[in-house]
Amino acid sequence: MENKTPELWTVLHRIKALAHLVWTWKPSWMKHYIGTGGVLPIVAWLAFGIFMYVQATKVMPLLVYVALNRPPVSPVPIAVAVKTNPGPSSPEEMYLDLLKKTLTRAQIAGRYSRHTLASAGWFEIDALVPNSPQGYLEGGGVHLEMREEDAETMVGTRQLDNIQFCITDVLKRRIPGDVIECGAWRGGVTILMRAVLQAYGDTEKSVWVADSFEGLPSPRSGLDFGLRRGEMAVSLEEVQANFARYGLLDGRVRFLKGFFNKTLPTAPIGKLSVLRADSDLYESQMDALNNLYPKLSVGGYAIIDDYLEIAGCRRAIDEYRQAHNISEEIRPIDTEGVYWQKLH
Repeated sequence: MENKTPELWTVLHRIKALAHLVWTWKPSWMKHYIGTGGVLPIVAWLAFGIFMYVQATKVMPLLVYVALNRPPVSPVPIAVAVKTNPGPSSPEEMYLDLLKKTLTRAQIAGRYSRHTLASAGWFEIDALVPNSPQGYLEGGGVHLEMREEDAETMVGTRQLDNIQFCITDVLKRRIPGDVIECGAWRGGVTILMRAVLQAYGDTEKSVWVADSFEGLPSPRSGLDFGLRRGEMAVSLEEVQANFARYGLLDGRVRFLKGFFNKTLPTAPIGKLSVLRADSDLYESQMDALNNLYPKLSVGGYAIIDDYLEIAGCRRAIDEYRQAHNISEEIRPIDTEGVYWQKLH
């Protein structure tokens, strides 16, 4: 042991000397300009600077946007400020009111929410953004910057109110047919659909959840600018788990996995009483309408998300309505969605 100790110290000294040599090495032409240090520290600092610059170019625009568009802090709790319709009075309405606020996270939202601006591996840069009631009432777009990020739906409570209204109305008037959403994301809207049917004791209608569960298909229309293949992908297993979390995963929930042009033409759906299309792309909206609108019962409802927001979606709806002489009034739901009742 005594003989090995000096050898170990010799090895350590040699490693230290080698490290110092590497750290301080520089070519002869640099010696005139740099008195201390070497090339490696300069390269390391340059690499660090470039890395930080790249990260700053990603984060700074977001920081500026957040600062310029920072909503005021709500003076009352979000769950109190967000009013649903109808105002809950019966046990069924109280249950659905609580569910709508939970699916959007309005029920548990504090004064601020944490939004990820950039991330790399285990590290991320977050911003604390004031929650706004408007972010929970409205859906999508800039309103998502005013709410919690982990909700099961991107829509606001106004669109969920509309879902509740349409389904309760077809139940009261005994309009035949199942209900469907084309483009389910995390499943929030279809979870509410199943909840409404269960709350009012329906034993006949099924809820169809149509989605690729792999994100958007490749956009083919120039009207679909800004949308990319694979965007908004959520797996089938995650959506099923979200249903199970609310105790609503049962045999009355039917999943159609795949792109609409493949699944909808042969889907075993007889009649529909509520058709909701959240398909984003021009061709996807056309696939949903061409294959499902003829199955929508008279007296049922067609609900279209993004009609007021996305040009490709609006073009598809307008062209289909014109081609099939659909003249029923289009009614706005919020700043993005619309609906109409099929009258003939």
